[in-house]
Amino acid sequence: MLKIIWNKEDIDVIKKKLYDEYQMVLATDPNDLPSDKVGLLVEEKDIDRIKIVLDMISEEKSQIVLQTQQGWIQVYVKQMTYLESFGEEIYLHQENQPTEIIKQPLYQLEEMLKPFHFVRIGKSYIVNITKIRYIRTGFNAKLDLELVTGDHLSVSRSFVTEFKNALGIQKKED
Repeated sequence: MLKIIWNKEDIDVIKKKLYDEYQMVLATDPNDLPSDKVGLLVEEKDIDRIKIVLDMISEEKSQIVLQTQQGWIQVYVKQMTYLESFGEEIYLHQENQPTEIIKQPLYQLEEMLKPFHFVRIGKSYIVNITKIRYIRTGFNAKLDLELVTGDHLSVSRSFVTEFKNALGIQKKED
């Protein structure tokens, strides 16, 4: 048997996602768990599928710590939409949060965020690909992205192939 424990306040979102996407049902047993936790029981035949569930739970609550001009802030990765470099300043754009100025270089942020579905789309931009609403072709072989926040970003020509590979939509060359 495999036992997974997490906070009860997160349970409604996780419970719905587990059922809708993985057809897994949560079960609570007060005899086996601390009073402030719930567990997920998985049959042995489904053990291989548990990695997907663990990744989903991990991403749901993943946070990173970033240095700002006022100190350090802790940010939920899933709220981040994109990062923008303008001169010496890096702007962090988030859903329903004010823009923050980050004191780390863009190349360091790019490496830090790669595991969380972020991809470089230009010399000055990194975007969270889970926050893209539409992708449209633009002029000069560029792509226009519309984010869930309504912001529009362009994928530079030199980054189009890398961007398409990250999304898994790159055509194979013959």
